[in-house]
Amino acid sequence: MRRSILNLIIFLFLVGLAANILYNNLSPTPPIRTDQNLSHEVLGVYFSPRGGCANQVIHWIERANNSIYIMIYSFTLDSIGNAILDAYRRGVEVRVVFEKSQISQYSEYYRLKAAGVMVRVDTNPHLMHHKVMIVDGVIVLTGSFNWSASAENENNENLVVIKSKAVAEAYRAEFMKR
Repeated sequence: MRRSILNLIIFLFLVGLAANILYNNLSPTPPIRTDQNLSHEVLGVYFSPRGGCANQVIHWIERANNSIYIMIYSFTLDSIGNAILDAYRRGVEVRVVFEKSQISQYSEYYRLKAAGVMVRVDTNPHLMHHKVMIVDGVIVLTGSFNWSASAENENNENLVVIKSKAVAEAYRAEFMKR
């Protein structure tokens, strides 16, 4: 009887310890504080299906001169993959973080990696649900729009294009954590 109680106490202690570790990993990310005004200009708001979201992503990839940083949940659209490869070949620094659970035979991950683009898989044990692209440290594309045919042609999704160095820096800081 005493042994059973002792085993139960040890078990509950271990469960509590595991729950504490898990809770600490799930604690909210604090907001990025900045002393500067987050001045920005919204360059466009787009909606799918068939509202031009994919074309806007491609447009801004084609305009990139120096860098493109991407955090993306689902990325299977060849047209966006082609634009990224073109930017990479013309000397733009391209870095992409993919959500692990969304890498499949249809994902652009393998094609970009094979071409030499700096790609990596998010290390978060949970979902990395971002859909963000930072262009030249000043343009941010974000919203619910996944880079997939379903997102472009079927789903109700959105894309916002923002011009703001401060917003871009905040997203770049998040990118560096991935």
